[in-house]
Amino acid sequence: MVKIKANPLNIDFKRCTVENKLQQIRNSKVATVPEIINVWTIDIEPKESKAVLDFIRLETQKTDPLSLIHIKRIRKSMDTNKRITLHVALCSTQLFHNKEDILSKLEKYSTKFQYTNLCCTNKIPMEAAPTKELMEKWSEEYWPLVWRGNPNNQILNDYTFDFPFIEEIIKKISKLSVEEQEKGNKMPVVSAFVDPLDATNVIYATDSRHMAGALPLDHSILNGINTVAEKLTLRKSENPSVEDDGYLCLNFDVYTTHEPCSMCAMALIHSRIKRCIFVKEMKNTGALRPDSGDGYCMHSNRLLNSKYEVFQWIGEDYGTSVVNDLECC
Repeated sequence: MVKIKANPLNIDFKRCTVENKLQQIRNSKVATVPEIINVWTIDIEPKESKAVLDFIRLETQKTDPLSLIHIKRIRKSMDTNKRITLHVALCSTQLFHNKEDILSKLEKYSTKFQYTNLCCTNKIPMEAAPTKELMEKWSEEYWPLVWRGNPNNQILNDYTFDFPFIEEIIKKISKLSVEEQEKGNKMPVVSAFVDPLDATNVIYATDSRHMAGALPLDHSILNGINTVAEKLTLRKSENPSVEDDGYLCLNFDVYTTHEPCSMCAMALIHSRIKRCIFVKEMKNTGALRPDSGDGYCMHSNRLLNSKYEVFQWIGEDYGTSVVNDLECC
């Protein structure tokens, strides 16, 4: 994790752009009600705090599937006799589902600190608050939080980009899109699928739904996913010992000439891609931009169990073909 000031990339944190070539696409609506998770907590006396924080650092912090850097680990309370009790958030319930599991961890530290009231009823916001005002409000309602500035700034800062490669792919799919249009394809939409473990063998897919014998579902993204599946099937037939991760496009980067429709955006959710970069927005049918279609922002919809990064290419225009804005891509 590089510090924001030390990042060599030109990032405009207000406009959410990188190198004036990529525009981050995210839901612009500020969530005033947080998504809530449960955490395991214990009560301790102040003298036990150092040992308990050591326990967190050594036993839970690095392995917890949910980052809790946005919360204060300790909440203080005082009774009528001015006796102070510290309530400590150890980890999320996603790390230890059962009480027996976390008890076995705590047992190893029984000689180092004493505690009471191990429970998982306390709730915290799953992510940092987007504004300082909400941070203060959520701290009152749920659990004390930490304000580290706009959390999206760090998200943008942590992204990695291979711009020469990205530009090469954008140029290629734009060129293929023009060629498809010249060949008479009524939907000159082109997508590229890049496996991070095999980035030299890029899979290119075109929209074929207007061709003879094609199906209405034959969008370029679905055709690309099908090609990934066919290649995996072939590898398994040639080598039965080949293992797969259960998801067809796990951590793939997907590039496409036109903003995906809701069907294709959801297919990318199911395929567990890492990132999607598109060139042209589709005002009426797109499902990624907050101002496209019905504003689904499918890639970051809190009602779904997976997310992926999305950027729109705003760099040099390589002449991508125009598609009727009422068509689903």
